[in-house]
Amino acid sequence: MIGLLKRLGFVPRTVVWELTLACNMNCRHCGSRAGKPRPDELTQPEALRLCQDLAELGAKRITLGGGEPTLRPDWTMIAEALVSRGIKVNMVTNGRGWDRKMADRAKAFGLDSVAFSMDGCEATHNYIRRIKGQWNDLWRSIDQTVARGVPVSVVTQVNRRNLAELEELHGLLKAHKVRSWQLQLGNPTGNMADNPDLVLRPEDVLEIVPRVARLRGLPGRPKVYAGDNIGYYGEHEAELRDQGGLVPFWVGCQAGCSVLGIESNGNVKGCLSLPSAMNGVDQFVEGNIRQRSLREIWESPDSFAYNRKFTLSQLQGFCRTCEYAEICRGGCSWTAFAHTRDRNDNPYCYYRQTCERGLAQRGQVNAPEPQRPI
Repeated sequence: MIGLLKRLGFVPRTVVWELTLACNMNCRHCGSRAGKPRPDELTQPEALRLCQDLAELGAKRITLGGGEPTLRPDWTMIAEALVSRGIKVNMVTNGRGWDRKMADRAKAFGLDSVAFSMDGCEATHNYIRRIKGQWNDLWRSIDQTVARGVPVSVVTQVNRRNLAELEELHGLLKAHKVRSWQLQLGNPTGNMADNPDLVLRPEDVLEIVPRVARLRGLPGRPKVYAGDNIGYYGEHEAELRDQGGLVPFWVGCQAGCSVLGIESNGNVKGCLSLPSAMNGVDQFVEGNIRQRSLREIWESPDSFAYNRKFTLSQLQGFCRTCEYAEICRGGCSWTAFAHTRDRNDNPYCYYRQTCERGLAQRGQVNAPEPQRPI
């Protein structure tokens, strides 16, 4: 699979850009320990120059996040600069401080969507956000944005506290006319590492995967998307992947191949979720745009080696012997590293859990034929 990706060419089509690490919350699951801005965040001229660099590299969709991105005073200027270059731009916000004026501005300069973070039903959401009443304020922000004709999405990190609430939450999102809902597994990095009561167990994927597959099959809105750390293979695999895609199954982590993450101080990673300085890790930072241009970092033959120079010998444990190793390459890099400190051994895999717990035999699960090495 990696050979095919090389022949297609590495292009950062999807980018997640942390505009600032400043945040007006202190959520229990925050992987980046957001709160204070980084002391060396990009200046406005540097940020606007980065907009041009991203367009020239071929970025097609950029998500502006944080921290809380709206705490950066020039976030609208950055968003407009990207939209004016033909890039689809969406924003992830906690909704605190989001009002009608912000919704009007988002519509005026053409945000593709505004995604609000929601962590479950009322008691769960307020517990994780540590702010009493934030649940009601968030719905007010969502309704105001929908009323102004801006497409609204919701992002939820699935954890042990909200797992039982997914179906109820889906009904609420439908009632409030939310367009789409992305679900992803919460991982024990940052603040969530300090809250083990939230952390999922590997066997929880045996419940999560079929439930997400069922939610994706429901008609109408919100359209449910499974995050890249939910799967892989098994009888529900095709149901989890985006309908109409080129292939109906997981094709491996795209960090540094078609996905790019940028921290607010100009650090470049293959995926923004991969840990860095705030978690005492530096191995996933490929460079900084103040020292080298974004193009130089992206096109360097030594960048993103964990994916671009992948070999089967890197894999460990079950992943190394798996029939789908060549395609999967260990699943989501962030999830594997967060739980094992090893990007190459991922226990949060549906197929792995069905095999290890005797629910299926190796090679006898309804899944795509293993691909031969390219």
